Amino acid sequence: MKKFTCLMIAGAVLSISAPAWAESRAVNISIGSIGGSLDNAALRTIRQVIGFAIATSTVDQFVVYSPKVGSPIPIEGGFSACAEAGFGISNTKFNAFIQELRSIKPKSGTFYNVELTTGCKQS
Repeated sequence: MKKFTCLMIAGAVLSISAPAWAESRAVNISIGSIGGSLDNAALRTIRQVIGFAIATSTVDQFVVYSPKVGSPIPIEGGFSACAEAGFGISNTKFNAFIQELRSIKPKSGTFYNVELTTGCKQS
């Protein structure tokens, strides 16, 4: 009976803390202009990093949120997208991809955000 009680308590604790173990296996990426010209060198670098991650299966799913067919295209350029970790890719390899994205520093006048998320949403 004592073992059963301990097992029930341990199960309750684990079920409460399960969301804390949810891993961020995706990253939202957005780059655009704050009103001036977009840093095209930074945009090219971001695209190269993402392209290499896709080619090496670090990223399995890449979803572009903006620009999309039928929606307005920003005059300044840029994009908003999500990259999700590939099947069977280690956290170390995906985290290295995220670090590489975060190491890109665009010129002033360009905003750039890299935010972790649990998965890419489909539109």
